[in-house]
Amino acid sequence: MNETAQQKPVPIVILGGTGNGLVAAQVIKDMQRAGQAVEMLGFLNDHQGQDEHIGGYPILGTTREWASLAEDVLFHCSLLGVGNVQARAALFESLEIPEERLATLIHPTTCIADDVVIGRGVMICSFVTCQPGARIGRLGSIRAGANIGHDATLGDYAYVGPNATLCGYATVGKGGYVAPNAVLRDRTEMGEYAVLAAGAVAFKDIEPHSTWIGNPARRAV
Repeated sequence: MNETAQQKPVPIVILGGTGNGLVAAQVIKDMQRAGQAVEMLGFLNDHQGQDEHIGGYPILGTTREWASLAEDVLFHCSLLGVGNVQARAALFESLEIPEERLATLIHPTTCIADDVVIGRGVMICSFVTCQPGARIGRLGSIRAGANIGHDATLGDYAYVGPNATLCGYATVGKGGYVAPNAVLRDRTEMGEYAVLAAGAVAFKDIEPHSTWIGNPARRAV
């Protein structure tokens, strides 16, 4: 590959809108400022028209129009939010976007151990630390300042909020939601689509589809 081809920015389109979508757009912008060959192209959004903009970026169509874009475009899913992760994950899967066209976004200020495994479509925001042996499933989201402990595992679509901590060998199942400043203690397992509320500290395993609050965390739903 010649030097010109190497320097050509990879165009990225975000599926989503304000909120999570603009967080992803900022990560792309910071990656570009750090010298990475990426470019934020615009959004695919099911609720706003193509004559509108999100954060100054154009809306290029609905999410189901992804295949109409150029073959070199990569896509990042920012459709997820607390309380609707399972439905949004099902929506994304129904789009059948090929794995090789999922954009993985890693902020230049992150600290990631050499042997960490990161799935496609993941977003890791500013000042995150991922310790040795960690495993991050596809389409996960790790927000600013979070700490992923050694040998911790995140399932597909899992979310770890700002300044949250997963201690060593902790496990978050598919679609699990660890809210800001929450802590999942060593070797604690969190079931799929469960929620650990903001500031909560889990000392024991969390059942799938449940919500836990407080310190020590107790089941609320």
